[in-house]
Amino acid sequence: MIISIRKVGSFIRFITMFAVLTMFFYYMLGWVGGKLVPLDPYRAPMGQAVKVFQPESTLDSQYSPVERLLLYYWYGE
Repeated sequence: MIISIRKVGSFIRFITMFAVLTMFFYYMLGWVGGKLVPLDPYRAPMGQAVKVFQPESTLDSQYSPVERLLLYYWYGE
């Protein structure tokens, strides 16, 4: 079997370029994804908007976690 140095060099160049471009596109997609995501999605809305869900702490709630689970199953929500 004859191994051509030109073909081996071409293959190594192809693998190198493939790895470099893969890393480039991976980091570019991460950068673009970071720009599209809001900085704090859980902040209070501004303007006329109203925040609908206000999480209550478990110490201040009127129901225990077991009672909340039973209510969840009872109402099917």
